[in-house]
Amino acid sequence: MTDGSQMPDIVEIGLDASEAVVLFELLSRWCDPKTQATPSSACFQSTAECAVLLGLLGSLEKQLAAPFKPDYGEIVAQARRDLEPLWDHATLNGRTPGYPI
Repeated sequence: MTDGSQMPDIVEIGLDASEAVVLFELLSRWCDPKTQATPSSACFQSTAECAVLLGLLGSLEKQLAAPFKPDYGEIVAQARRDLEPLWDHATLNGRTPGYPI
């Protein structure tokens, strides 16, 4: 952005290898028109959000070698096992059922 605001033109996000593989796998499912894994349109407020996610998937595709390895399934499974302890909520959205926000 170059409209004079304080936002930088480029923002870098750091991911370790496990995070990158898990994110790649998620975005791949979401962006594959042959799957039903894509979130509903109610999840998004703008098509810009979809464009950003697709661009992020493209960036990961350029940087990751794991998706092209014969043991990719095991690489993904291990990455998920490594990261699952970081999320200790009872549901995927991070809220415990019956517990107020």
